[in-house]
Amino acid sequence: MVGRGSSGNGGEEGFTGRAAIGYDHGYDAEVFYLGLALDPHYVDGWVEGCLERIGEDHADEELLFRDLWDDETQRDVVIDCLKADCEVRTGRPLG
Repeated sequence: MVGRGSSGNGGEEGFTGRAAIGYDHGYDAEVFYLGLALDPHYVDGWVEGCLERIGEDHADEELLFRDLWDDETQRDVVIDCLKADCEVRTGRPLG
């Protein structure tokens, strides 16, 4: 697990910068910005936000995705699956 984002309520240290933005986009907004797709901090935060959101209702599904995410050869598969449940926007967020 990468850590808790700005919206997370765990005892771990939260994300900062692009990772925090990604976490909030994955957890609260359910949106993915293609303009930030090459930023590993954004993607890590976004994946963590998505997985925590999924885990609230489907803990077994969250664990499955976490296991896949830990296998670096499967990360693109995880990202594509998670993007299917989010709005995908071009560019970058305003601000």
